[in-house]
Amino acid sequence: MKPSKSATTTRQGAPKATSRASGAVTRNAGSSSTQKPSAATRNAAPSQNGSGRTVTSSSGTHRTPPADRGRIDYNKPSRFYDHGHHYYGYRIHSLPPRHSVHYHFGRRYYYYDGLYYYYRGGVYYVCRPPFGYYFEPDYYYYTPWRCRVRYYAYADHQYHIINDNYNTIAQQNAIIAQNNATLARQQAELQAQKAKQAQMASESYQLAMRLGLMQSYAAVGQEYFYDDGVFFVMNPNGRYETIIPPAGALVEELPDDYEVVVLKDGREYFKVDETIYRMTVSDGKAYFEVLGQIQDYTW
Repeated sequence: MKPSKSATTTRQGAPKATSRASGAVTRNAGSSSTQKPSAATRNAAPSQNGSGRTVTSSSGTHRTPPADRGRIDYNKPSRFYDHGHHYYGYRIHSLPPRHSVHYHFGRRYYYYDGLYYYYRGGVYYVCRPPFGYYFEPDYYYYTPWRCRVRYYAYADHQYHIINDNYNTIAQQNAIIAQNNATLARQQAELQAQKAKQAQMASESYQLAMRLGLMQSYAAVGQEYFYDDGVFFVMNPNGRYETIIPPAGALVEELPDDYEVVVLKDGREYFKVDETIYRMTVSDGKAYFEVLGQIQDYTW
C-alpha cells in the first residue's frame, strides 16, 4: 500500500481547525457546558485490543504499543479538541476518501475532518496535529491542563543543528532567552530564582548536547497547556496553537503511544514522536520532564 496521490495537496502553512468538513462523519463537537471537565480526565488509555509484541523496560513494565494493536477505522479517533480518545499511534485500515495532503515542518500529513495521519512502511497511522495547528477555545471540550515549567533559559545556547527546520527554533530561542533575562532584571522574584534556574537550564542543555537533541525554550510569563502529548498556548489572536514542547516543561503522565528508548549515554528515556522526556523530581513529586527534540526524526 502506497500513499494516495489523488488527494488535494496543501503546502506549508499553519493549519486551522474547522467545525465540520463537508460530508464528515458526525462526532462530538466540543463542550457547551460552562463547567468543562479537566483535560487530565481524558488520558486513560483505550483498551489494548489486538495482539502484538510487548515492550519491556528495565523497570519491568510490559505493554503493547498502539502500533501493534488491532487496526481501527479512520473515523474512530476523536479530533484533538473533542471529547474521547485520540488513538495516536494506532494503525488505520485505510485513509478517508476525501482527505487532503499537508506539508508541515518537513513532513507529509494526511488530513480529514480535523484528524491527521502519517504514512510509514506501507501503513497509515493516526498522529498528533502538526506544530502551528490552531483552533478556537470554544471548540475545546476540556478545561486546559496547565503544565509547570521547571526552569527557564536566560542565556542563548548554541546547538549542533542538523535539520534546517530547527534554525527557526534557534532564532526564537535567542529572542526568548533575551526576554527572559530582561524580565528577571525587572522582577525581584524572578531575579531571586534566576541563578538556580540558569544552573538547571545549563545542566539540561549540556545533556541535550551530549544526546544530540535540540531544545525549544520556555518563555517567562507564558502559560503552557498539555493534553495527550500535545503542548499548546494561547496565541496573540486568542486561539489555542500547538507548539514544540518546551524544555523544562513538566507533565504527570505520558500518552499511550510513548516509547522507551536508550540514547547515546546508555540510559533509558521516554519518547513521544520526536520529543524526549526524562524522569525528574520537583518539589518532592515525580514528573516527566521535556528534555529536547530529535532533529533527524522521520516517519
